[in-house]
Amino acid sequence: MNTIESIDLIYRNPNIRGGRPCIVGTGLRVIDIVMAMDFADRKPDQLAQDYDISLSQVHAALAYYYESKAEIDADIREDIRIGLELAKEGWGRPEKSRLLRSSFDNSLRKYRASLQRACQKAISGVGADFEKRVLAIMDDEIG
Repeated sequence: MNTIESIDLIYRNPNIRGGRPCIVGTGLRVIDIVMAMDFADRKPDQLAQDYDISLSQVHAALAYYYESKAEIDADIREDIRIGLELAKEGWGRPEKSRLLRSSFDNSLRKYRASLQRACQKAISGVGADFEKRVLAIMDDEIG
């Protein structure tokens, strides 16, 4: 007879991080791990070090992602949509702050490239017209 073991390393709490799945003992969302891996090209061991969590926690988050891919991908698209709305309002835009723009030029270019890669990955397979519209909005909103 087989015994099925369960590793309880992911939780949801409606009062923490909007009820999105998180790694136990942290407020770190599964999508934080997935986005850092996919969009920042981080490897699992790098993610464990970056976020000060165990490698097993990283792999649990990734396993949860692959079991709930459609739901997590929808969460990623929603985060991107919210980020674009906030950028449109001027949030997260150093050039609109009192700080000197020149010190942020390089990071803005990197951010834009990362966001564009993130959008392309998040909306791949949705349709060419939709992808073109999102990329055009990005060009208008973040330059």
